[in-house]
Amino acid sequence: MITLILVVHIIVSICLILIVLLQVGKGASLSGLFGGGGGGEAIFGG
Repeated sequence: MITLILVVHIIVSICLILIVLLQVGKGASLSGLFGGGGGGEAIFGG
């Protein structure tokens, strides 16, 4: 049972990583990841 949960967890994790990488590859900027133009500056103290 533990092995099944571990395998499912690994598969879901890999899928999430691939989804994020594909979204960034479509032209999403770094500031877009933080909710828009001004949001990124507030996080980095700018």
